[in-house]
Amino acid sequence: MTGRDRENTRPWRLRGAVHAAVALAIACVGLIHAAETHAAETRAGPGEFDIADLLSAPQPEQLVGAGTAPVIAWVSNERGVRNLWSARAPQFAPRQLTAFDEDDGQLLSALRLSRDGRWLAYVRGGGPDAAGNNSNPTGDPDGQEQAVWLVASDGSSKPQRIATGRSVQFAPQGDALIVQGRGVGCYPLPGATAPAWCKEALIKTRGANAAAGFSPDGKLLAFASNRGDHGFIGVLDLGQREVRWLGADFYSDSNPVFSPDGRRVAFLRTAANRPGEQFDLTQANPFEIWTADVATGLAQKVFRSGENAGGYAQFNGAAPLLWSRDNRLIFASEQSGWLHWYAISPEGGEPTPLSRGECEAETVAVADDDGAFVFSGNCAQIDHRQLFSVDAKGAAQTLLSAKDEISTEPVVLGGQWIAFRHADARRPTAIAVMPRDGGEPRRIFPASLPAQFPIDRLVVPKTLSLRASDGVTSHATVFEPPASYKGKRAALIYVHGGPIRQMLPGWHYSSYYYNDYASNQWLASRGYVVLALNYRDGTGYGQRFRLAEKQGPRGASEYQDVLAAQAYLAKREDVDARRIGIYGGSYGGFLTASALSRNSDLFAAGVDRHGVHDWRESAKGGDNSGLWGLGPDELDLAFKSSPVAFVDGWRSPVLFVHGDDDRAVKFSQSIDLVERLRARKAPVETLVIPDEDHFFLRYATWLAVHRSTMDFFRRHLQSGAD
Repeated sequence: MTGRDRENTRPWRLRGAVHAAVALAIACVGLIHAAETHAAETRAGPGEFDIADLLSAPQPEQLVGAGTAPVIAWVSNERGVRNLWSARAPQFAPRQLTAFDEDDGQLLSALRLSRDGRWLAYVRGGGPDAAGNNSNPTGDPDGQEQAVWLVASDGSSKPQRIATGRSVQFAPQGDALIVQGRGVGCYPLPGATAPAWCKEALIKTRGANAAAGFSPDGKLLAFASNRGDHGFIGVLDLGQREVRWLGADFYSDSNPVFSPDGRRVAFLRTAANRPGEQFDLTQANPFEIWTADVATGLAQKVFRSGENAGGYAQFNGAAPLLWSRDNRLIFASEQSGWLHWYAISPEGGEPTPLSRGECEAETVAVADDDGAFVFSGNCAQIDHRQLFSVDAKGAAQTLLSAKDEISTEPVVLGGQWIAFRHADARRPTAIAVMPRDGGEPRRIFPASLPAQFPIDRLVVPKTLSLRASDGVTSHATVFEPPASYKGKRAALIYVHGGPIRQMLPGWHYSSYYYNDYASNQWLASRGYVVLALNYRDGTGYGQRFRLAEKQGPRGASEYQDVLAAQAYLAKREDVDARRIGIYGGSYGGFLTASALSRNSDLFAAGVDRHGVHDWRESAKGGDNSGLWGLGPDELDLAFKSSPVAFVDGWRSPVLFVHGDDDRAVKFSQSIDLVERLRARKAPVETLVIPDEDHFFLRYATWLAVHRSTMDFFRRHLQSGAD
């Protein structure tokens, strides 16, 4: 819940077995009989393709640039084997920088290129749980670590481990790295003399301190100090070893950024938490932008938003506050009712819109040379993503990429190029480049797809709107089976997680939903009509849609959208209304369990992946399902909004899937519901994956989940098919 290819002919290796990769993975992680017994039956027959064919292309993730240097880098996930790649303009010839060769579930993340583009720093491994155990989805008896590594971006040196940590940034002089772990530390770059101020314990003040950035001259380091119910902004004078607090007050201050001349720091200010208050992601709130003089610490307010402009805009993933080289403060806000970006003078005044329309702007970049603002959003087609450019004055919003495509995460390279991630309904995600003023994208990685990838047999999903019984309009994409399938078919509703997500009619830019898009295509290829539902609470359709009333633990109003999707499918001439199933993960697991518990008369079967089943347990905290800020007086309503409240009416078969190292939705949520259903002799199947994460970090896990899902629906929905 709430919490971003070339064709490689090298054989995939998983510690020995290639042809038996899935069977070996199942044996190793303890997956149950559904995957073991029936996996072969879900494989491709004559004229069919397999889920492994759909997932055969390398998935490029986490594209980053080096600012003024013409270098980009990214992660390639090739059937679970993650490696780092780079390319340099203008040829953009991909170069592999690491040589990992196992599907071990160890993430490569937090990529940073040095200012000159020479070095690439990154983090390998997942973080620790409450007991201090790092993510270890293979169950390696030696355990795993999360550490910062460094490699030359031209491939001229082998990767070097720097220190344990979860994020990293380069000092402006190019001689040191700042590593964020349990604390903030400094480490010299290879071959460089460590600055006098560089030490492994750089900041040891109270609070959870996170390094935010250096001043342009590299003499100061701004950081945010989270004190729980409040927060401060500090500036560390590296030479004097002295901290200055900027405008400290009874607020939560965050996201500090230096001015181009290094004399001021801007930051975001929101209300501190009063006693008993908890974070609630369904609440919009005001925010302020302040600037402070670095020398004196004196601060002044630059801007205050409207009462409902903040919240999601500040935690949706992009850095919510930037100070551009041409001296503008650029920030995200929902003041129009949609997620957009604005520019304002550091001296105050009226903000200038940089993106506009009944749409949302997500990932963004600012060009260093002319201040142009480039963003990815759905302002040309609300169900897709395109790239747009806005000049420094905010006077023109120009469409750069084509419609009917998925273009995200722009990186501006000097005055000539934009690199980004690119996909459409049939072509999976690739790294692409194009001229700054737009044009045909050149897909550089992978430049071609594996021979087994079934690009010509994929369907182009259709988009539609649905109206629920309470009048709310939701949205959906529909995958229809090939024309060779005649008569009435079984149908499936797919419900995404989040709930702050939006499914797209193309390969998704999120790795989790990339996999689920592949699953929907595969299910459609085997004869199912698949409807991917964008229910209320999701993103992409404005603040009012996302902050729907009575959602989740406060009434489960989004279930009305699930019923509207079921009614649409039941009325289709090609669908057998008796054979409609549902599946999804996380919040989608909550809605799947809600459908099966409330309406086993309408939903014949379902697959529930790591769903929330009892909102009262979520209210205790400890995972992302507790982000609704439930108070003691809301627990009765929370129970009545939960699947467990309707368990006596559960008659439909269900497959529960859950990894027991899930930090987003506790494994105990599934333990409780499975035991309740078993006590009632309900038809329950389970797929438990020891040590696996909420996001299924291994390719072997995804194969087992996909094939078990296909087999489950084949056995429970396809019997008696026309």
